[in-house]
Amino acid sequence: MKIRELHVQKFRNHAHTDAVFGGGINAVLGENGEGKTNLLEAISYLCLTKSFFGSADGIVLQVGEPRFEVSGDLETDSGLRYHVSVSYDHEAGHKDFLINRAPVEKFSEVVGQFPVVVLSPESGAITSGGPADRRRFLDFVIAQASKMYLEDLLEYRRVLRQRNRVLFDNKVGRVEYPDLIEPWDQELIERGARIIHRRNAFLRELQPIVHESYAKIAGRAEEPTLQYLPSVPHAERASEEEVREIFRQELKRKAPEEKRLGLTLVGPHRDELELAINKLSVRSHASQGQHKTFLIALKVAEFLYLQNKRNERPILLLDDIFTELDHHRSERLLAMTEAVGQAFITTTNDSVFPPDFNWSGTNKRFFVRKGTVEHANAGNLTN
Repeated sequence: MKIRELHVQKFRNHAHTDAVFGGGINAVLGENGEGKTNLLEAISYLCLTKSFFGSADGIVLQVGEPRFEVSGDLETDSGLRYHVSVSYDHEAGHKDFLINRAPVEKFSEVVGQFPVVVLSPESGAITSGGPADRRRFLDFVIAQASKMYLEDLLEYRRVLRQRNRVLFDNKVGRVEYPDLIEPWDQELIERGARIIHRRNAFLRELQPIVHESYAKIAGRAEEPTLQYLPSVPHAERASEEEVREIFRQELKRKAPEEKRLGLTLVGPHRDELELAINKLSVRSHASQGQHKTFLIALKVAEFLYLQNKRNERPILLLDDIFTELDHHRSERLLAMTEAVGQAFITTTNDSVFPPDFNWSGTNKRFFVRKGTVEHANAGNLTN
C-alpha cells in the first residue's frame, strides 16, 4: 500500500497543503511544532478515519475554521488505486468518509482496507503503560487483519456498557437484578470467548516474529516473550467452546462481587499481555534501551503480520522515533525500514540518515515550516 498524493485543508496548522510522495522513505523534516506530526496524522485519517492519537475531530480542526478536509490517492501493491477523502463539519458535528467518491456509512468498514503501522513516542505506553495500553495494541492490530474480530469487539463493548449499567442500577437500588442481567450474560460470553480465542491465536503467531525482529536489532543474548493473561482462568490453553464454559462459570462465581461493586469483573476488557525479556517483566525490570528495542520489535512484527494477513504491505508511520534511539539502533531500524516499502519518518533534521543516502527516485525529503510543506529537491513550495 502506498499513498501517492495528499491534500490537506484547515487541519491542525496546515491551512492548505499538497504533497506528492515517493514509494520508499519519505522524510518529513522540521522543528518541533511546525506541523510534521500533523502530516502523519492526516495520513492516519485516510487509513483509519481518525487520528492515531485518538484526538476528536473538533480538536484537529484548525482554530476558527468551520471545516477540514483531507484527501489523497492510495495505491495497493497490486496496482489498484483509490481516491479517499474525509471531511468534518464543525457546526453540523458531522464527518463524511468517501472512497472513490462513494460515501462509507460505517467507518469500521474502512479499518484494515488501507493497513497502517504507527510508531510514535506515545507507542511507548505499550511496554511501559498499564494493561489497557497493551489491550489497545492487541485490538488495533487484530482489527486491521480481521473484520469479524472488529465486529465482535465493537459489539462486546456495547454489551459491556449495557451490562455495567444494569449492575450499577441494581447497586443503587433502581432495578431488580436477575431478570435484566441474564440476556446480557449470554452475549457477553459469546462475543468475549471469540475475542479471547482470537487474541490467543494472534499472540502465538506474533511471538516468533517478535523474537526474530528483536534479534535483528539487539542480537540473540536476550529472549523476548509475550504471554497472554486472560481474566477468564486457563483460557489461554482452551478451545473456544471451553472458553465459553469457563467464562460462564467465572461469571457465576463473581456474581456476588459484581453485584456489590456494580461492575463487570470478567472478560477480555480485563485481560493483560505480559511482555518479558529473559523471563523478567519489561515494565518493571527493562532498561530504557530494552523498552525501545522491544517496542520496535513489536512494530516490525505488526508490520509483517499485517502484510501476511492482508496480502498488502502496510504504510509505515514513524513519528520522531530516530532521535530517541542510539546510533546502533537507528542504523538497524533504518535498514529494516528501507526494506519494507513506503515509510514516513518525521525528524528535526536528516542527520539520522547516512551522508550517502539516495534521495532520488523513490526516497524523498520534505521540509515543514509553519504548516507549509516544501519538497527538498524542488525549488517551490508544494502548497
